[in-house]
Amino acid sequence: MPKVGRNDPCPCGSGKKAKRCCIERIGTERLVDVLRGSRDQMAAKNERLKAERDELVMQLAAVEADREAEVLAAQVHALLGAGELEQAEAVGRELEEMFPGETEGIERLAQVYESREMSVEAAAQYRRAIAMMDEWGRGHYCDCCRARLVRAVRRLDPEGPALELGLDPQ
Repeated sequence: MPKVGRNDPCPCGSGKKAKRCCIERIGTERLVDVLRGSRDQMAAKNERLKAERDELVMQLAAVEADREAEVLAAQVHALLGAGELEQAEAVGRELEEMFPGETEGIERLAQVYESREMSVEAAAQYRRAIAMMDEWGRGHYCDCCRARLVRAVRRLDPEGPALELGLDPQ
């Protein structure tokens, strides 16, 4: 709505000055327009803030999950160091079950099998982790981590199927 001054002709067409005719209505309409614009801006801002909040909640959940995976992996290492192989295997399986799309649990189980001197079984677990990495494709895992697993398979099961080392930045 265009701005109407008090001494301008009233937009209603009466021929009177706005201050003697519809000034209150004009002011109210202008205020309503301003409030509608503010409401729309606030609604848009509210939607942006909700989206940001949802993104932060997802990021926090991912950080908490990563932390939980790290704690479980550290437990496996500690249990292996203490010679508690059955408990280490149970925690490794829990880690694999809780994070099925990650290789961490598989690698920890392989370490348990290595500690039990079950080389072929350990190599089979490492092969599973390598296959998962290969399925993800390059760029979704660290090249040196994949190379480390390939070297472990070659060390543990030299007679087994050969694996390509791939890129090894080290």
